[in-house]
Amino acid sequence: MANLQAIKEKIKNISDYSPQLAAYNDQLDELINDAYYSIWTMRRWVYGFKEYYFRFHPDMLPSRENPGGTDINASVTKGSRQVTFSGPMDRLVPDLWEGQPIEIQNYEYTISKVVSTSQILLSRQFLGDTNIDDVSWRIKHRWYSLPEDCIELLSLAHRDVPNSTSGTGRFPPYGKIIGLMPRRDEELGLRMDYAATYAETYIWSEAYNIPGAEKVALEATSIAGTSGFVPGTSLEVCWAFVKDGLVGPLSKPETISFPVAQLVTAYSLTIKYLSWDDQAISADSFQSFDKQPTQWEGYRKVVFWNANFDRVSGERLGLPVWKTFNQGGATRNSTTYLDTVVSDDLVSSVTITHLNQIDAGNRRYIEYDGQHLQIRPYPRVDSWDSRILSAAATVNFSKVNLQYLREGVARYYYKPKALGLQTDSPEMPNEFHQLISYKVLETLYDKLGNAGQASLYRARFDKEIKGLEKRYVSHIDSMIVRGQFTLGGFDNYVRYDYASLRTKG
Repeated sequence: MANLQAIKEKIKNISDYSPQLAAYNDQLDELINDAYYSIWTMRRWVYGFKEYYFRFHPDMLPSRENPGGTDINASVTKGSRQVTFSGPMDRLVPDLWEGQPIEIQNYEYTISKVVSTSQILLSRQFLGDTNIDDVSWRIKHRWYSLPEDCIELLSLAHRDVPNSTSGTGRFPPYGKIIGLMPRRDEELGLRMDYAATYAETYIWSEAYNIPGAEKVALEATSIAGTSGFVPGTSLEVCWAFVKDGLVGPLSKPETISFPVAQLVTAYSLTIKYLSWDDQAISADSFQSFDKQPTQWEGYRKVVFWNANFDRVSGERLGLPVWKTFNQGGATRNSTTYLDTVVSDDLVSSVTITHLNQIDAGNRRYIEYDGQHLQIRPYPRVDSWDSRILSAAATVNFSKVNLQYLREGVARYYYKPKALGLQTDSPEMPNEFHQLISYKVLETLYDKLGNAGQASLYRARFDKEIKGLEKRYVSHIDSMIVRGQFTLGGFDNYVRYDYASLRTKG
């Protein structure tokens, strides 16, 4: 047993009920995933964690964003939400800095939207003095979002990697960063704006919840050439909001068929973002009299296509497996080819023009509930190990942006991908895959009112889960030490050869 199809066949075999109905198979897939997640969240299994380099982001400052050049000043107007900088800044990107605080004239505001690398919008009116050459500004990265598949952060530490000195590592490694609950932070009265070279602890912050998308409308348009979607095929599509770099729940999906027509060789696909009452979802452009963010300001959109789909018959092959569109294009060797298609908040639709934008290797959608965990390092890290100066694009290579590198090592308990494709395999030890079957059979017999059989498989599950716990949870940290071997004993002869581990024999 190794994949979704095998688990499903085993359940059908044991229950002696094997209808070839798509509805029944989909319901069985849902029950298998429910059982899978139930087992996954029962314990902190030792195979259920990931590690990654946790990037810290030092503050943005007038003198820091243009090394070797003139300081970047800010133009601010009392009563306005708009802040314009005197030059572009490589580090000012929406995913990193939207939702973060900016201090101007000793007062903090929240960045509602990063319009460009030289302009931002505040979440409320600027209250200070008008100044076209302000250098008091400071943008701070106070809150850090954890990966979208994170269930629980297990460890965050300053280590001697990835930044090292002459291959030997930095000495000493500063060690683990201790996690604090908000109440403890409040009792200690820790300063929220205190910055230092390294963080000593992190405080759990409120979870960030992205609203769900609503409806989608699809429209096919014939185009010249053969690079678009093939006539006679179909595609299932949906979308989700992206706010501050975080993805929300999916919209209702829709399917489109590209018709076969005379002289038509390819189609483009226009995806329209709609509300449930068929209004176009797009933000209004900034107006000087706005005192607050407009509706949908900063709410970008990302589109997905169903990879578990028969594109010839237009039917699902099981539970949907949503994957992103990449930018694609006529030229493979381009800077943006592999980037995910994300629509600006000001637009209400996007057009997909190339078939190579639905590559089967594109990233899967993971975040089903729109909730993202966040932490606040204390002190705020405002230092770096390496500064990477910007380098302009060349004929052969893309531009390298200005970067300040300081990274910790994070380890977290992750949420596995749902089993959608028939070849998807549970990310748990193969010898315990039958636990999923027992859990599903318990549920099936409960639905049928067969309490005896449900109790039987509940008992089997309870028995087998102990083996999984013993092998993959109950670990004792140990350091094995070879025992001493003496030259003599109570009978005054050598029991062991002191030069080896061999006995007398």
